[in-house]
Amino acid sequence: MLKNRLNYDILLNKICVSRETCDLLGVYYDMLISWNKKINLVSRKSISTSWNRHFLDSAQLWLYLPPKTNKWLDFGSGAGFPGLVIAFISKELKPDLKIVLVEKNKKKAFFLNEVVNKIGLNVEILSNNVESIIPQKADVITSRAFGKLEHLLKISYKHQNRDTTALFPKGVSFTEEIIISKKNWSYELEKIKNIIDNNSFILKIRKLTCARTR
Repeated sequence: MLKNRLNYDILLNKICVSRETCDLLGVYYDMLISWNKKINLVSRKSISTSWNRHFLDSAQLWLYLPPKTNKWLDFGSGAGFPGLVIAFISKELKPDLKIVLVEKNKKKAFFLNEVVNKIGLNVEILSNNVESIIPQKADVITSRAFGKLEHLLKISYKHQNRDTTALFPKGVSFTEEIIISKKNWSYELEKIKNIIDNNSFILKIRKLTCARTR
């Protein structure tokens, strides 16, 4: 099994999950490797580095979970990053946390269901366009490599509640996206250094409101 060669240090020492949870994530990793030969879940070029690039990169978002979070919405989930990785962690550390994954691609959604059913995770999967589903009123909203910040904020605005925190992983060149988004949106922003990739950041956004009449 490939999981025997995976680096668990960040999961064990920073996020503080058990070896059992690490091994369950290893099962998910093995499934991804196997399924990716049949359907395009992640880029073929990134598959060899997917543990760090996808799994650990997603897992670090747990470090910024607000204490009273009950519902986590992840849209454009793809192969499960970051939302499904978060569900594995919450299975041990916060089992009552409801994770909602939105992925309109039916094949990817089927894969997500297979993982969820195999492991037994507290996850709801919606195979729809995130802009067409009912407002989720989520406490945390995430999306990874889904689009520009302006678009992410528009979706988040629909699905937030009064205290929502949005966490958006971004590469180093996000400054222009922030400038453009400020034309239409007002929000509190914290730029967090990515602990997996020194050239990347996590944009932590709170108190999102319309900056002008839309």
